[in-house]
Parts: sequence; C-alpha cells; structure tokens
Amino acid sequence: MKDDNFTINVQLGGFRLPLKIARKDEELYRKAEKLVVRYMDKFQKQYSQRPTEEILILVAYQIAVLVSKQELSEDIVPLAEKIQILDQELEDLLGK
Repeated sequence: MKDDNFTINVQLGGFRLPLKIARKDEELYRKAEKLVVRYMDKFQKQYSQRPTEEILILVAYQIAVLVSKQELSEDIVPLAEKIQILDQELEDLLGK
C-alpha cells in the first residue's frame, strides 16, 4: 500500500524542522512556513534588539489573532444568512 505521508523540511527562526505530513497537506504546510517567515522578518526589523525567542512568541501571537478572526467570521456567516432569510420573510409579510 502506498504511504501517503512523507517528510518535508521547513526553516523557521533559524531552525530546520523535519515534519512528517500527509502529501495532500503539503501546500498548506508550505504556505504556513511562508507566513511565519514573513512575520518573523517583519518583527525582526521592528524589534531588532529582541531575542529570536521573543520574536517567535510575537509571530505565534499574531497568527493566533488571525485564526481567531477567521473563526469569528465563520461563526457569523450562518447567523447573517439566517438574518437575511428572516428579513425577506418580514418584507414578504409587510408587503402583503
């Protein structure tokens, strides 16, 4: 049987990290690596006197904020759809 997992190497904060992942998730992991590197570069320029460990904490926090915003947006979508349906029903009732 074909193994759908393989190892990729990501470079984050000066560390090489071998990760065993599902092949179908490779693009996701590569995008995540680029995101972390982008924030690391940004924060290293902004806080050049801070140690790498603090920069990594800032990066983790920034990404956690992004994830929280995304989760909030996903929670609101079903509610917004329900409001639109109720709004249409009200318009139909009031229009009669």
